[in-house]
Amino acid sequence: MYDIGFVSFNELDKEKYIEALRNTQLHVNLISKDEAAENANKYDGIIIEENHSQNIGMICELIILIKKESNPFVWVISNRKNNMNHIVYLQLGADGILDEELDFEVSKLFLTNTLNRCKNKDGASIDRKEQSTKSASGSDFHLRPCNYSVVLNGTEINLTKLEFKAIEFLQTQQGVAVSYEEIYKNVWENEGNDKQYRVSNLIFHLRQKIETDAARPVYIKTVRSKGYKLAL
Repeated sequence: MYDIGFVSFNELDKEKYIEALRNTQLHVNLISKDEAAENANKYDGIIIEENHSQNIGMICELIILIKKESNPFVWVISNRKNNMNHIVYLQLGADGILDEELDFEVSKLFLTNTLNRCKNKDGASIDRKEQSTKSASGSDFHLRPCNYSVVLNGTEINLTKLEFKAIEFLQTQQGVAVSYEEIYKNVWENEGNDKQYRVSNLIFHLRQKIETDAARPVYIKTVRSKGYKLAL
């Protein structure tokens, strides 16, 4: 059974959603915004009910706090018309949007199938093999796609979805300099402005998490006039 935290900004409909989403595999509990931010590691997933598009600020803040402290799955229940909100949520690391008009049985299958792919009964990853590399310095380097984390020398470091996609792409090109354009295309998968700035900002945050000294990076090297490469 999976433990799911449910954060609602709607006092009237919260019980309706909780009861409808519960089944033999999903144990859904109503939790406060503060509890979701502070105790996210207790849950396999967090569902946030948007209710009104005006709540986007609070939801964005909550997603950031959850991803900062832990890395459970995060889904947002939202109206299908709020497309721009959906893009923002996904960019911040949300794993999916549940249409508030979608049949509850469909939503339950979506949630359980996602969780089942990532965890077996013992909580081990089964969706993709962990990507493991031994660096030239002897450091152990593992990527864990199931929960968007990297393990360095036995220490697990939680990443956002975008950070994970960036380092995962760099690993596929290990030792090869990759341009800002290539990284942007593989991480964001869309066209946009300020590509170099967005990639540089993402790499900056990645280095803050995985490098002992971000000013003297060991893993993610800058290649002048080109971009970055993963040195392992």
